[in-house]
Amino acid sequence: MSKDYRSRMERRQSSDSSKPANQSKTKKPRRGRSWKKTLFILALILGVLGLLTIGVIAATSPKLDPKKLETPVSSKIMDMNDKEVSLVAGDEKRIRVKINEIPEPVQNAFIATEDVRFREHSGIDVRRIAGAAFANVREGFGAEGASTISQQVIKNTVLTNEKSLTRKIREAYLSVQLEQKYSKDQILEMYLNKIYFGNNAYGIATAAKVYFNKDVDQLEVQEAALLAGLPKAPSYYDPTRNPKEAEHRRNVVLNLMAQHKFISKEEAENAKSISVKDMIKEGEVKTETRPYDAYIKQVIDDLKEIEGLEEADIYSSGLKIYTNLDTKAQQTTEDVLKAKLNEEHEFLQSGVALVDTKTGSIRAVGSGRGGQLSNYYSSKITRQPGSTIKPILDYGPAIENKKWNTGYILKDEPVELKDITINNFNDRNVGDISMRQALVESKNTTAVRAFQEVGAEEATDFANKLGFDLDPDTTYPSYAIGGFNGGISPLTLAGAYTSFGNGGIYSKPTTVRKVEFPDGRVVEVDSEPKAAMKDYTAYMITDMLKDVMDRGTGREANVSGLNLAGKTGTTNYSKEDRDKYGLPDGATKDAWMAGYTPTYTAAVWTGYAENKDKEGNGLYLNDNEADYSKQIFRDIMSELDHKNTDFKKPKSVTEVAMEKGTGKRASEFTPDSEKIIELFVKGSDLPGISDSYEKPSSIEGLEAKYKENKNEIEVKWKYGKKKGVSFRVLASYNDGPMQERATINDTKFVVPSPAPGKYSFQVIAIDSENNTESEPAGTSITIEGPEGEEPPPGEGEGEEPGTPPGQEPGTEPPAEGEPGTPPDQGGGEGEQPGTPGTPPGQEPGTEPPTEGEPGTTPTPPGQNGGRQQNGGNGGGLVPPLNP
Repeated sequence: MSKDYRSRMERRQSSDSSKPANQSKTKKPRRGRSWKKTLFILALILGVLGLLTIGVIAATSPKLDPKKLETPVSSKIMDMNDKEVSLVAGDEKRIRVKINEIPEPVQNAFIATEDVRFREHSGIDVRRIAGAAFANVREGFGAEGASTISQQVIKNTVLTNEKSLTRKIREAYLSVQLEQKYSKDQILEMYLNKIYFGNNAYGIATAAKVYFNKDVDQLEVQEAALLAGLPKAPSYYDPTRNPKEAEHRRNVVLNLMAQHKFISKEEAENAKSISVKDMIKEGEVKTETRPYDAYIKQVIDDLKEIEGLEEADIYSSGLKIYTNLDTKAQQTTEDVLKAKLNEEHEFLQSGVALVDTKTGSIRAVGSGRGGQLSNYYSSKITRQPGSTIKPILDYGPAIENKKWNTGYILKDEPVELKDITINNFNDRNVGDISMRQALVESKNTTAVRAFQEVGAEEATDFANKLGFDLDPDTTYPSYAIGGFNGGISPLTLAGAYTSFGNGGIYSKPTTVRKVEFPDGRVVEVDSEPKAAMKDYTAYMITDMLKDVMDRGTGREANVSGLNLAGKTGTTNYSKEDRDKYGLPDGATKDAWMAGYTPTYTAAVWTGYAENKDKEGNGLYLNDNEADYSKQIFRDIMSELDHKNTDFKKPKSVTEVAMEKGTGKRASEFTPDSEKIIELFVKGSDLPGISDSYEKPSSIEGLEAKYKENKNEIEVKWKYGKKKGVSFRVLASYNDGPMQERATINDTKFVVPSPAPGKYSFQVIAIDSENNTESEPAGTSITIEGPEGEEPPPGEGEGEEPGTPPGQEPGTEPPAEGEPGTPPDQGGGEGEQPGTPGTPPGQEPGTEPPTEGEPGTTPTPPGQNGGRQQNGGNGGGLVPPLNP
């Protein structure tokens, strides 16, 4: 080793020995710099990728189309068969205006509300984006928008309202392009002519006419502020329907205008002092009536419920809206309403909802009169449902939760509540009545008792699964007969009834199947079918409601040949309202009809839109008008294409023969007229067998005696019960066939002037009240001939056993009621031809005596001097048996 090397080693060792002993000799890595470098590299990579992604998204953005920028694209309505039937917007209520025709204060109202730095930015507002980003981080993406007026123009013409990062990137990119191609005034003109203001008004000039009946250049600051507040939610802030909400929104806009120095605070306060109700002077803009207008209005309402779809999109974004519209059913509904209502009182209205029983798809809606058809009375009214609620709140829950059978006995007596007594509409009560018959007759007392037995908790739970929104704490027994504090619409009722016709499955009614956006995105609408009740509940309610249509209150609404189940309902004005409007007792306010086949379900309401007419006279449904709902229901259902299958009985239901009105099973003695088939949940306990009807006791002491002094056979018997009982008497001669001779009320039967031979009798007791018969009792007697006289031929040589005298051996005996041939009479010479077998004592060719009347006594063989014998025992004396 060289000296120099050792010297260096020595110096290093000397240096190392001067360090503390516990100091490590291994150098540590410098981690802080390493992590910073890694993060920087990752950020750089992400930044590059982000820029690339933005570049790709921007590059694949649609091109700006001047035509689309100028004219909103109408949305298309497709029917249930995907056929285009209408446009949502078209050219309806649209007046275009140039920017120089719009006063500056009106322009400023929108700029202050929508985009205060509109004239400063180049399409996107960085400061606004920062504020919106903070809100989105804090509350979730989409919590707050940062759209400028330029971006809104792009969104409403080129893109959709989808809340996604891709859409926002494209929106910003295209907005910058828009600002490069068009001036601020041009962009603001596009915006003000494009936006939707509610009530089918598109653009600022149209809105000025619709709400104030003014030209746009006549608008004052408070009117401009009201219009500027509408696009956020046109329906909610509609000043014609929600003036309170509209006024609050207007005042927010006025505050913004003052805040940004477009007007003074004093001007803002003066404008806020004017009531919205005083501002509105509705004008009229002529529009073409759309086909199926009522249905389309329901489509628009349903579209508003779809998350991510804004109201403005519906009218101007070029959507394809696939609906459940049945054009034939819709046209039928409109035609029937027009025919029924057009010539009646101007305030009389009706609403119809027609739904597919299996799917809940809304097939047709009808509401209003003449050319003003809408969906208001079909889906937006809230009226008391009357007795149509009984299957939903009373009997349905009872079957579902307590497994009542359809013959379950309820008490039809007035129900005493805290402050009222509930009775039937006619104040008549019958005592015990089956659930089926109570529903057929629409008894109120039994419905309330069923509700009370089930309880409000279970009753409201059952109803809420069918589309209702009831609180058990405020659902009182009066609800059981439709006495709601609020009410329901025909659409709600129709939706609930579909579940009864669909095995207990409920699907929320909707008009929309799917929505297709111009960029190809599709939103499917799922009706989410759910099991709302057991299949046995649905079928048992349906079976009872079929009886309502066949023999109950729904007879006028029935359609021959259809398997229809349904229920009627009416409501009356309260005493307070009757006194207020001068109405008679029992004045009808609402009339309902709801029913279904396996194909369609319909609910119809008829009533008055107002409680009084223009002269202040009270309005109510007269007896004729109260039947309109049933007639409208019948006329619509009779025109539809029903599959006409019947409702299928599930395996969970069994049929049991019951005795009417007893709640017990029929016995073997129950007459058929008193039997009815009722439905039971399979496996549930069956009631006992009725003992109301018993087999009549047998005849006692039956005997037959020959009264020689009267030359007659007297048949007598005993029977304990006499009331409602008659006796059937049968007899035979010489062991011939037993034939019915008479039905009498007495306990004695007489055969006058009998011929020698054997007579057999049977007597049966008949209970006419119960339509039952006893076992037959029998007896016999033999009458001997005079001494030395040959008895009538019997079981002797050359004759068949038991062959009556005068009957050829081997032939059939004479038919019942026909005369036979007596002994020693052969119908030979000297008699009229064609009268063989004329009984003794009857002139040849004459009619035999009538059964039950005294006849001519034959002269037995070998007996001298026949005589006539008249009976006098009230029908017991009959013609003799054919000897």
